[in-house]
Amino acid sequence: MAKIEIKGTAEKLERVSIFLKANNIEHSITEDYGNHSKEEADRYKALIHKFNQ
Repeated sequence: MAKIEIKGTAEKLERVSIFLKANNIEHSITEDYGNHSKEEADRYKALIHKFNQ
């Protein structure tokens, strides 16, 4: 297993996830437990739910 850390917004993470999924590359998004606002944390949780199925 290899790990990649995406530094940036939830939107950047979503773009990378869409690219990986479109190219049939298995991946998962994990909680980073960072210091995020409630809105950012909710956005990350939505991405985790969307792409970790």
